[in-house]
Amino acid sequence: MRPYADPPAGRYVDPVSKLTQIGRRLRRRPANTIFVLSGGAVRGAAQVGMLRTLLRNGVVPDQVVGVSVGALNGLHLATDPTLRQVDNLEALWLKVVEREPIRGNVFRTMLSIVRGRPSFDTGDRLREFIEEHVPVADLAETTLPFHLGTTNASTGLVEWWRSGPAVDLLCASAAVPGMLPAVELADGHHHLDGGVVSNIPVRYAMSLAPTRLVVLDVASRFLPPEKHTALSLMMVGFRAATAEVTHQEWADVPKGLDVLHVAVPGEDAGLDIDFDEVPELIEKGEAAAETALTAN
Repeated sequence: MRPYADPPAGRYVDPVSKLTQIGRRLRRRPANTIFVLSGGAVRGAAQVGMLRTLLRNGVVPDQVVGVSVGALNGLHLATDPTLRQVDNLEALWLKVVEREPIRGNVFRTMLSIVRGRPSFDTGDRLREFIEEHVPVADLAETTLPFHLGTTNASTGLVEWWRSGPAVDLLCASAAVPGMLPAVELADGHHHLDGGVVSNIPVRYAMSLAPTRLVVLDVASRFLPPEKHTALSLMMVGFRAATAEVTHQEWADVPKGLDVLHVAVPGEDAGLDIDFDEVPELIEKGEAAAETALTAN
């Protein structure tokens, strides 16, 4: 007498065999390396150096997520994820050293505040630069999936775009409150810098089911109290709120996920619009990526 009856023909599944099949499917899961490019104003130049080092070492994206200056860099990368494109991007950054796309005069800043203007720069020069050099007319035309974040000025929420007019969306994502004017987009709302709410958007990147997360972090750091200026103190509240959200977003990243976090060290002040620092920042980005790859 058998201790148990035979299973119905064709319906019995060996649990060990089932686990083996699941394991094989997981191993066959297609790679989905997502590059996350943070905001950081002129510090975004460092992302050029980061990208050069990463691509040279065979670290390439399957999708690209960007906000603020990271959206500007990210769109070029998603359009052509090659070292040649990184060289083109570096040439664009060196152009802004010669003719700054944002007017950073302190007197102009204070005068705009006193007069009650929505921003101390009209944004015309930046729009002109973007129009001249944008690699695609619509976000949907990129080679790799590209995700651009803006902050809806009516709701305070981040909205993500996979298609739409590239120039308008890039201008909106770069519109730092007070520095550049909000941009009206196709949804009828005015939008601001995506980094206002999510400056290192790892939470959104996690929604794309990455197998590897590569974070190009050029977010501004805090100065020690003795080095603060009146202008840098104006930015403390904004950066403190952003830093808290960033901390919460990092907490959502599973510990087992392969994460390569490339960050530029150092402190800075003011509005991060000293374009004379571009060549040095590019070099710092290359060095930061080399350090991160060695430690990873």
